[in-house]
Amino acid sequence: MCRQLIAPAEWDLHGGWALGDRTEWSNRACGLASLRMILLAYGHQAPTVTELLKLAVKHEVLTPHGALHAGIAGLATDLGVPALAEPVPVEELLGRLDDAPLVVSVTEQFPDDGRSGGHLVILRGYEDGPDPTILFRDPSAWGQTHDRLPLSRLSPSYTGRAITFAPLINNGDSR
Repeated sequence: MCRQLIAPAEWDLHGGWALGDRTEWSNRACGLASLRMILLAYGHQAPTVTELLKLAVKHEVLTPHGALHAGIAGLATDLGVPALAEPVPVEELLGRLDDAPLVVSVTEQFPDDGRSGGHLVILRGYEDGPDPTILFRDPSAWGQTHDRLPLSRLSPSYTGRAITFAPLINNGDSR
């Protein structure tokens, strides 16, 4: 599990100080921490979050509000895991999860108050049932102790935007 909070030692070791404030960047690093987890899941070398941040700045992947989905997909592809930024309706999530994980845009902590989007997490699978349980990885502090929720709770905070990946086979390679 990767965290979006960048440790001071990592920040210093990889020259993050040249980018500015570590805490400010950490608050916007959910997409890059998710990308790091995806790279590891596929068995690829995974740069640190600080190194990914430097790549993201270089390739203009970041906005004041966070990372562009197409930019993260481009970085994933460049690092060996084919990816696309695309709309995925909530009704298609389970079918997509049969082949590969997804990075999706949700509201942090999945509130059911109508807010949606802004925070990137990995959907990694599901348990079938009347209200399927979604298995996820969330790089936020809250996500360190939470890893599953019903689809009915995910749905209201999901924007319908995702980063999709090549099918994952058992040894971590893509097909």
